[in-house]
Amino acid sequence: MARILLVEDEPLVAHLVRRILERAGHQVDWAASGQAALERLSEPYDLLVCDLVMPGVSGLEVIQKVRALGLSSPILALSASVSERSRQEALEAGAQAFLGKPFESQALLAQVEALLAARG
Repeated sequence: MARILLVEDEPLVAHLVRRILERAGHQVDWAASGQAALERLSEPYDLLVCDLVMPGVSGLEVIQKVRALGLSSPILALSASVSERSRQEALEAGAQAFLGKPFESQALLAQVEALLAARG
């Protein structure tokens, strides 16, 4: 079981992702904004799943802050913007993987499991 921080401002998407991950046996904490996520960074997480486009503090800013703090938790970036530019920005900010919305639950689980396995 991994401890995962889900950063997602859309409650319906957050509920769906949380349910998928919890059914796979993971513990999921939900931050409904980038600011709420930043406030939780003192807690240890095995993985962050972070939406990129949010009002206020964006997901890109969250990823950059996580890396600036020296935290090594793998990050899966989610975005409805599936352009190559969005993907590249997320990876350059410090995410290890990118998944476009909408996505299949199996694709989400495959990304999560691969990132957790790579972490060791």
